[in-house]
Amino acid sequence: MIVFINTNIVLDVMLANTGLYDESNAVLSYCDKGYDFYISAASCTDIFYIVKRTLRDVDAVKQVMRNLLTAVSVAGVDESCIRRALDSDWADFEDSVQHEVAQQIKADIIITRNQSDYKHSAVRTMTPAEFLTFAES
Repeated sequence: MIVFINTNIVLDVMLANTGLYDESNAVLSYCDKGYDFYISAASCTDIFYIVKRTLRDVDAVKQVMRNLLTAVSVAGVDESCIRRALDSDWADFEDSVQHEVAQQIKADIIITRNQSDYKHSAVRTMTPAEFLTFAES
């Protein structure tokens, strides 16, 4: 099963966000249990930038990113994704790009904390809690 992970889930783990870390970390623990996890290339740059602002240590952030890439694969953002996102009627361009990447890799699920941002998604969305319930059943 192909699972697309929205940027906010990864940031919950990397920044140890209070109240969000445990669920998001539990989601990522499923990378070894028959799920193929992906993030977008755009997420990589966003994650690097945000974590660097917090850690203030480029080498540490690079190592964090290397660790992340042991759990997830990176899906490309190409011109066709950008054009489809531009042609969509989604209010948020970034979410639209993420959705187009998820569709391009034929994701079965998008895991996000912001399901309302994906109300027009052609791909099933789940919160971390919903995914954990789904994966455990």
